[in-house]
Amino acid sequence: LLLGICISLINFIIGLIYGAIAGYYGGKVDLVMERITDIIANVPTIIIMTIAQIQLVNNLKLKAALGSAGTLVLAILIAFVYNGWIGTAGTTRMQFYRFKGQEYVLASRTLGAKDSRLIFKHILPNAVGTLVTSSVLMVPGVIFSETSLAYLGIIDFTSSGISSIGAMLNEGKAAGIDKVPHVIIFPALIISLLMI
Repeated sequence: LLLGICISLINFIIGLIYGAIAGYYGGKVDLVMERITDIIANVPTIIIMTIAQIQLVNNLKLKAALGSAGTLVLAILIAFVYNGWIGTAGTTRMQFYRFKGQEYVLASRTLGAKDSRLIFKHILPNAVGTLVTSSVLMVPGVIFSETSLAYLGIIDFTSSGISSIGAMLNEGKAAGIDKVPHVIIFPALIISLLMI
């Protein structure tokens, strides 16, 4: 849950800044930024996760500073932040295109308001409601993705000493549902409640 909230917050901030720049300036700036987003979006998260995990686990200085659990959490953070902000950036961009042509923005621009004032005082406060509503759905998405990767064994939490719903489901599967059903039923109920 903590990992899901932290990753969603970081993705929200990056997406907000990136989408605001693309939507406000438009034109060639928007075109270049959208192509960069397209390239980043087409690299699968599992590949980034694997590369980050291999690089960070093999980095002895980082492992000594953060420990094995810290390097694993950092690898997950990098993998989910790598392209997790793209949806927020697209929503922010659309909201900026929607509001930047309004009369109050044009009036402020005519009166000499700077770009930063137009972005943060006039456009962003009107767009933030839609952005927060759509970004709240990132938290269960991150939790479900992390649970899926831990269940499949792509992320190995057991060797790092971290508990995860996916790791618990994997342990329940290994123990056998016919012998100890509670080991898999309770984590399954918790993940269901988190998704709802």
